[in-house]
Amino acid sequence: MSDTKTEMTLRTNIEAARVIVNTVKTTLGPLGRDKLLVDAGGNTIVTNDGATILRELDVSHPAAKMIIECAKTQEAECYDGTTSSVIVAGQLLANSEGLLNKGLHPNLVCMGYHDAARLAIERLNELGRQPMNMDDSLSAVVKTAITGKTLAADMNHVTLLVKESLDGTTKKPRVICLPGGGLSDSELIQGVVVNKTTVLPLDNDYREPTEVNVILLNSGMEPAKTDDNVQVQLDMKGYSQLKSSANKDVLQSAKQIIEALGGKGMVFVRDGVSDSAVAYLKKNNVNVVRRIPESVIQSLSTSLGVPVHHSPSEGMSSVQTLIQEKEIDDVKYLFVEGDSPEVNTLVLRGSTRTTLDETERGFDDALGVAALLKEGGDYVWGGGSTYAALAYHLRTEAASVSGRKQMAIEAFADALEIIPATLAENSGHDPLDCILGMRKHLYDDPLMESKAMGPNVEEGGLTDMAVLSVVEPMKLVRQAILSATEVTTAMLKIDDMVAKRAE
Repeated sequence: MSDTKTEMTLRTNIEAARVIVNTVKTTLGPLGRDKLLVDAGGNTIVTNDGATILRELDVSHPAAKMIIECAKTQEAECYDGTTSSVIVAGQLLANSEGLLNKGLHPNLVCMGYHDAARLAIERLNELGRQPMNMDDSLSAVVKTAITGKTLAADMNHVTLLVKESLDGTTKKPRVICLPGGGLSDSELIQGVVVNKTTVLPLDNDYREPTEVNVILLNSGMEPAKTDDNVQVQLDMKGYSQLKSSANKDVLQSAKQIIEALGGKGMVFVRDGVSDSAVAYLKKNNVNVVRRIPESVIQSLSTSLGVPVHHSPSEGMSSVQTLIQEKEIDDVKYLFVEGDSPEVNTLVLRGSTRTTLDETERGFDDALGVAALLKEGGDYVWGGGSTYAALAYHLRTEAASVSGRKQMAIEAFADALEIIPATLAENSGHDPLDCILGMRKHLYDDPLMESKAMGPNVEEGGLTDMAVLSVVEPMKLVRQAILSATEVTTAMLKIDDMVAKRAE
């Protein structure tokens, strides 16, 4: 590269990306380490989730932000694999630096990388496998996703919860975190957990599941407010009449609710409810839960199979269900049982808020990858064995490519091997011995039909990923390769950084 300014810009961008990659590289794998993130206010996050680390980093360099965008795309599409995509992107950039030193033009490197990505995806489709037993495959993919995370402390219970959450649906359940207890106390609720209770205290009957008629209301029950700025003088009699008139509509709405419920019941209201209306309804055995978030109201509607009414005057319908009030860590919750399998609530328990946050992130990844598999996706062997197989295939195909582009394809193959190498390194073993051993096995079995060898993180050397049931959705690997390729080629095409005017 003859242009000194262009070369300096490119190498600066590569160095900025390398800093980001090195930050998350040590978190990869079952024996990856955690990061302690601290902000200026002293607030902390302890996690080994790559997406969370990159999202919380204080980054100002534009090239580093491009790497973080790569991770965000991976998380949005596949929920997991963010660390892998960033590590591959970083290695692609590092290898491109060596190609540039040998005289290859950045555009030629980009073309070679795009061809290599296409060949890798074609090979990946050949390596994909259809789940023979969906239940076993879901267990395997969930255990792979949570290995090395906080959830691994109770792997069987977590796997069962994830499978129950997706039973009959691919929609992820609502998640609510309740401090206190341990991970083993987490449970799946068929229905909705409302993190509020009634305005006035409930009767003791609700300590156990109680059959209740329920109405959902989208509007509030408060005296209408006027925008007119009017000053009037009233005596006590006139003031009483004015106040009575303002409450008349509210009390009429309350009567309509009592009539629709036909006795003891509960009304969930999105907006506010006046204290006089609450007292009147309570006197007639109707409890009020007010200021419910719209998302919770909609979940209740789907779960109970009852519409959300916009006003009490439109002819309301109620539904009977079981409701229980529970007090956890001095906070009261309402557990509302539902019938729809599409609306479940995953109640996560943990000793501290920090632990709960990491538990929620782990469940989000596990639910995401399980949903990918259940939606009809294939799976591939994990532990870096698939990346190594793709690298072996690219080296074989590179020999048929003429010119310097062959060097870029081989550099792409070397970059893919960074995944098993990092897994071995983070486990305290020699990454070079691991890669050389995997290449030998792939020479004998390039399609991994008999064995899928990957790094043995506990004892060193290699072990069969198929025997250990270490699998991951094929879409996860595909997106990681595509995201890494796109961000790398985008950075290689940058020849200068200029300031743009403020908008």
